[in-house]
Amino acid sequence: MRSRLADSLRHIWEEGSEVLQVPSDQFHKFLNQLEVRPVSPLAFSFYSDTVVAIEEDNLDEASRLLREMISLPAHSGGILVNELGDPQQDPIAQRYARLLLDPDSDDSLKFEIFPPPPEVAANCRRLIKEALDLMDAGDPELAAEIRALLREIVLAAGSLESKAMTFDGASAFMLWGAIIINANQPKGELTMVQMLAHESSHNLLFGFSADESLVENSPDELFQSPLRVDPRPMDGIYHATFVVARMHRAVKGLLNSGILSATQKEI
Repeated sequence: MRSRLADSLRHIWEEGSEVLQVPSDQFHKFLNQLEVRPVSPLAFSFYSDTVVAIEEDNLDEASRLLREMISLPAHSGGILVNELGDPQQDPIAQRYARLLLDPDSDDSLKFEIFPPPPEVAANCRRLIKEALDLMDAGDPELAAEIRALLREIVLAAGSLESKAMTFDGASAFMLWGAIIINANQPKGELTMVQMLAHESSHNLLFGFSADESLVENSPDELFQSPLRVDPRPMDGIYHATFVVARMHRAVKGLLNSGILSATQKEI
């Protein structure tokens, strides 16, 4: 994905360097780093919005987005766990909320997203560590895959109102490498194992679909889903079926490893 991003950015530069207001040295330094080291998932989001701006012939906006992209701090590697800022005040938090909980999606139309309370975020961080430690011990192959796919876990909070729609986790093609977790939802380390397996699997499929869709059906064509009561596009059914299988594989792997306690086996 980083290589594809670098190739596309080079093409943009070759075609538009004379009209884009972007520092050349800084742009090429970013490209060189992109080829050899991890990058913030935000880079993919700035790129995606840049493409839209160029298609709309808004070169000022495209230039601004590219400048923001190449100014991103270097990624330290591994999975960073960060807390969502206030989407009403923080433009980066607003970007995460916009892309990870797409208002154009039927799934997230009524979702609200907030910064997590400190104690809730601290508990979620603990569960993430315990889940990864558990997979390191019982299913190191899966743990390594998750670490290879994810660059950032964003902790957020959904509404606690009983009638409000909420979410467990979310991911987006345009924020490849990032997932968002509702810090209110996980009830234990095994729930977190399944959540990490679930959302990282979406990222795996996003990578596989970088060049073309995984299915040939139109997004407007709806089908009965084995996992949902409402009709779904085939791409959504494909994703849902795959990630559920990966969640099962994660739990089965830990069960087969023999490392789970009697209490954990009963969950």
